[in-house]
Amino acid sequence: MFKGINVPGIASARVRLISWFKERRKRGSTVDKWGSQLPRVAVALHLANESIFSSENTIGQEISYELTIQLLHRLSKDKKMSSQELALYIHAMLVACMNPRDFYGENLVHELRKRTESEANYTNPFQILVLCNAGDKMTTRDVDRVMAAYDSQHRPFWTDTQALSSLALACLSTKSNLLTDERILRDMLQELKRHQFRNGTVDNLKTTALVVQALLIHDSFDKDFDLKSALQSIIESVSGNITLLNAYYALPVLTRNSLLNVNSSHCTSTPETEAEALEKALNVNGETISVRYSIWFGDKIELARTWRLKMHPNNSIYDVIETVAKIDNRQK
Repeated sequence: MFKGINVPGIASARVRLISWFKERRKRGSTVDKWGSQLPRVAVALHLANESIFSSENTIGQEISYELTIQLLHRLSKDKKMSSQELALYIHAMLVACMNPRDFYGENLVHELRKRTESEANYTNPFQILVLCNAGDKMTTRDVDRVMAAYDSQHRPFWTDTQALSSLALACLSTKSNLLTDERILRDMLQELKRHQFRNGTVDNLKTTALVVQALLIHDSFDKDFDLKSALQSIIESVSGNITLLNAYYALPVLTRNSLLNVNSSHCTSTPETEAEALEKALNVNGETISVRYSIWFGDKIELARTWRLKMHPNNSIYDVIETVAKIDNRQK
């Protein structure tokens, strides 16, 4: 996995973390099975296993459904969502093959861009990374924002910010004519290496994992960084009690992956036209039952829509949701 570096325990630590994430699911609950950190759960599991959001994977389909329910709730009229939360949901939607540009008519990428443009003094580089990963049009102002964040020594968790800035700048560097001097990114990554302690860590588990994610860019860990010790420290840390935030950053590293690789390129299915989907959805043979499925916005039901379907008796709620999504492209 890491060329030329043999670190025993990586595979078992990865399996253990994947199981740890899945065990957080509330088995007896019918709603809110995955909790408020679901966007991070979705991204971490995807970066560890790209097939989790395939149509055959029931866990992935359940996560997609709950992401939809959570996001509808968070976007309802009386709820406030921070830019950080919005960015996390956009990332989760990308890996879950959901369209953040058309979520029940809402363009969440545009909303994040609007908020980013309104931030005069400081922009979290994670927002820039998410916008870039989501395919938004990036500008030299975004480069300036990332550079300013990287240099903001007075802010807490500065090394974390530097690592996220490096990931964001790496994404920006793939856009034409935005980063004309490749030495800028190289120097940023070189600076990150100087934060490593003799025991291999960089402050703590979260920061160590973030720095390793950044140093995966161009395999920058090859020189002036003890990757083996860093990986060993991560493996040791995840073997005991671990927080979800730490697991979110550590799991991708154990799969040689990073937040830079969040996208929807694995979503290969070609959408049917609404006419084709309607014909297919209504073509139900054998014994059927009538199902009424409704969605709404706002606690006071500001906007509602209902579908009445014929379904097989053994179909699940996820089959109903999938059928509605096929009939109406706006529900995907």
